[in-house]
Amino acid sequence: MSQLVVLEFFLSSVGSAALVAAVLWLGRTWIKERLTASIRLETEGKLAKLKSDLERASQRIKDLALAGTSASAQVEGALLEHRIRAVNKVWESVLSWRTVSVATMMVSVLSDDWLKMNASHPGTKSTFEQLLKNTDHLNFMTKQNETELVRPFLSEQIWALYAAYHSFLSARLAKASLLAIPGIDHAEALSRFNERDLVQKSAPSGILAIYDKNPYVGTEPYLRYLREEMLTQFREFLSGQRAGNLAVHDAAEILQAAEDLAAKSSATTHKALHEKNA
Repeated sequence: MSQLVVLEFFLSSVGSAALVAAVLWLGRTWIKERLTASIRLETEGKLAKLKSDLERASQRIKDLALAGTSASAQVEGALLEHRIRAVNKVWESVLSWRTVSVATMMVSVLSDDWLKMNASHPGTKSTFEQLLKNTDHLNFMTKQNETELVRPFLSEQIWALYAAYHSFLSARLAKASLLAIPGIDHAEALSRFNERDLVQKSAPSGILAIYDKNPYVGTEPYLRYLREEMLTQFREFLSGQRAGNLAVHDAAEILQAAEDLAAKSSATTHKALHEKNA
């Protein structure tokens, strides 16, 4: 009887221990699952928030890029209008030189020997005085010089070619005006002009050779070359090809030669007027 009681007690104890162990195992498993689920939920929440923040940031960047593109397009559109007007102004100035072409071409006909003999003749003065009166050259030059206002909207290549064209013909017109001034040494004054250097810097060697042989015959090929080069540069410039075929270094040399000729023309004219009034 006592053995049966001990056995029942043992079995009862074993069962209780197993139950406790089972309960403890289940508790640990449940807690682990709850913690895992909690961590997963928190992580998923953070990932969802991060994804949302990234999407908002990405959209903001897209909006800013779109606004920047739109603003850039507006700026480019406004600049294009100015560039087109600048090109039109330059070409209008180029074509305007036709109104004084008789005076400028007459100068190129006169050889150095002829000038030494006849530049100070009253008949020469009368001829050029009448030519300049018919062209109203002072007002003409004032208007031509206004083209400088559009320079900021043009490429250096375009401006160099235009400056060469403008300076060459301005020097010719200045020579004509000197021949209409009495009481000065015309041959000496006209010898200060060095338009050949400009032709050499701004035109191919073939055109320079024609000019050297006969400045009158070489004038139109030279001016035609500059006009055609300007038209090429206009097309490339307005289509977005800013560099153009004319190298920046070449453009700088052409511009320097043009500015030198313009400066000599102005200085010579002022000196002649001073000598006349002295």
